Amino acid sequence: MAGYFGSIKPYFLIGIIVYIIYRVLLRLLYRNGRMRVPVAHEVGMALLAWWLLTLFSASVSPALGFSLKPAFPGTNLIPVYGTVRMVRESGVGALFGAFLKYIPIGFLVPFLFRRSRNPGKVLSLCGSAALFIEVFQLFMPSMIVRLDDILWALFGGFVGYFLFGLLCMNITGVERMATVKRSRGRQVPAPVRLELELVFLLMLLPVMVQGTRLEIARVQEVRAQEEQQAKAAAEAKKAAEEAEAKRLAEAEAKKLKEADSMPGLSLEAGAAVLFSVDDDLILYEKAGADQEIPASTTKLMTALTVLNYCDPTEKLTAGEEITRISGQASNASLKEGTTGTVETFLGAMLIPSGNDAAYALATYTGRKILGNDSASVDEALQAFLDAEKDLGTELNLENSNFLTPDGDQADGQYSCARDMVRIARECLKNDTIKKLCGAKSYRGLFDNLDLTYKNTNELIQPSGEYYYEGAIGMKTGSFNDVKCLVAAAEIAGKTYIAVLMQDGDPGRYKDAKILFDYVAGDSGDTGEDTPAEE
Repeated sequence: MAGYFGSIKPYFLIGIIVYIIYRVLLRLLYRNGRMRVPVAHEVGMALLAWWLLTLFSASVSPALGFSLKPAFPGTNLIPVYGTVRMVRESGVGALFGAFLKYIPIGFLVPFLFRRSRNPGKVLSLCGSAALFIEVFQLFMPSMIVRLDDILWALFGGFVGYFLFGLLCMNITGVERMATVKRSRGRQVPAPVRLELELVFLLMLLPVMVQGTRLEIARVQEVRAQEEQQAKAAAEAKKAAEEAEAKRLAEAEAKKLKEADSMPGLSLEAGAAVLFSVDDDLILYEKAGADQEIPASTTKLMTALTVLNYCDPTEKLTAGEEITRISGQASNASLKEGTTGTVETFLGAMLIPSGNDAAYALATYTGRKILGNDSASVDEALQAFLDAEKDLGTELNLENSNFLTPDGDQADGQYSCARDMVRIARECLKNDTIKKLCGAKSYRGLFDNLDLTYKNTNELIQPSGEYYYEGAIGMKTGSFNDVKCLVAAAEIAGKTYIAVLMQDGDPGRYKDAKILFDYVAGDSGDTGEDTPAEE
């Protein structure tokens, strides 16, 4: 019932204004006709007007949802069944509400008007009001039309009339208490004669006017929301399309383009790629997407990840993590407590392929990523590998899975020649990595250790059998008899990357020279300068 009485709120003010105007005009007619209007009549009329305003606002306001198309599927014209269903769906309270809201009308109408003290008139009035409401609700999809509601309205009107009769039987003079006393010989104006009908119509008027205004405002708001949602959806769709187009463009840009034709070269390597950095073009490929053992060429990816989070001048100290390398692994002769800059440790990792330096760098970087200098080695290494995986996604690596920072083989660790080209290309953009990978030797000046390392890459050693003029790096890799090499050279003013995997020794160097000679043969130049020794 709280919702029923609360429905009057939007219509209360305009209802009061209409009622006051109506009563003022009627009072003028009363005075002109020399009629006596008891206070009880005014009080009773105000109560009746308020009750009608509540009934109409809760039942026929267009603000409840109005449609020009009748909602016949919402009707229930089977007697009794509609009541049973109403009780099942809304409880017994709904049943009482169906007739209680007509009891005041059945009581007040005969109380206020002598001419309406016929039970037939009272029931006709209540039934007509209920019928109007049910017919109007046919155009309100949110409402359920029930024939039983008219029957309950008649019952409520009868109960109200019955209560008025009981009151008259027990209290003398009640039937005259609220009736208007008319003067003999004077004609009663039509508004006075139709006072009861007018109060019904006038209380319906503000509900219709205000309800229509509210419904129009609601529809406009719904349309505005729909337009806003449609606009937002269109903008979201456009943004999604632009993001997808950008993603596809970036993915396309990251793809390695291939030359229209490739030479038929004879290489020992199981997988190989020759790539022109300046032309962004694969010039030769052999099983470039096959999964292979990356070995220590993994350290190029380790170096990129480290420098993604650390400055080369930062200081770190090697801890117990350097003891995790295998017994046969190459090392940089570091000890627990060795302190130096990130760049010095990078030199110790890339030049002699120090696995101990790789673990020290990965642990330090992992703790920095976590923001926790006290993190365990396992936690730090996992954070580092996760960051390395994210970097792999940025580089568009298509067939790689790095599980150790040093490249020591583990189950499930692999890469491919194409991915190593992508990694090497990124390394050449980094001055620190490019400088270290191109150095024939490197002096590791740690705070408490002074070591000199020789580069394991024979292509950049002038005294070696496989020296190649123009070579500028980059990294070797070995796992038992499986050898690999990521090499780079500057030939005729252009930079080239050669990746050899699943190769042997010295086959990897021979294969690299074959690939670079193919480029030099096309350009007629093998390069002039060699990298300065550090």
